[in-house]
Formats: sequence, structure tokens, C-alpha cells
Amino acid sequence: MPPELRVYILMLMALLAGLLLGGLLIRNGWQRVYGAFLAGHVFAALGLFFAARQGQQMDGLAHGLLLLVFVLPATLGMVLGGGFIWWRRR
Repeated sequence: MPPELRVYILMLMALLAGLLLGGLLIRNGWQRVYGAFLAGHVFAALGLFFAARQGQQMDGLAHGLLLLVFVLPATLGMVLGGGFIWWRRR
């Protein structure tokens, strides 16, 4: 497996984990827990974004990679999974 493909697999797995977590939380009626997890993802995304912007040249690269590979796909997965289950129940 080429090394550059591993990054995309990590992104896909983070997206799938977010889909599963968001869907299960909404399906079980745990809206407050879903909101807390979603708020945690949003705060992590904001924190990593501002940390990446404050870095000089290569210093912010690690924060930016963490944001793009793990946090944003998982947040998107939570929103899509929870939104789909909520829409389906409506």
C-alpha cells in the first residue's frame, strides 16, 4: 500500500467513526450527549485551526494535519450521521 493512500484511509475511517457515533447517539435518544460530543469536535477544530495559524512556517503543519486528517472528517461524520437519523425519525 503506498504511503499517501494511508492518509486517505485515516480520513475515511475518521468519517465512518463519526457517522457511527452520531447515528447511534441520536438513535438512542441521547441528544445532550450528541451535543456535547459535537461541541467538543467544534472546539477541537477551532483550537487546531488557531494553533496552525499561529505557527511560523512549518511549526503549524502538525496542527493543520491533525485538523484535516482527524477532526474535520469526524465532525462531518457526526453531523451527517446524526442529521440523517434525526431526519429519518422525523
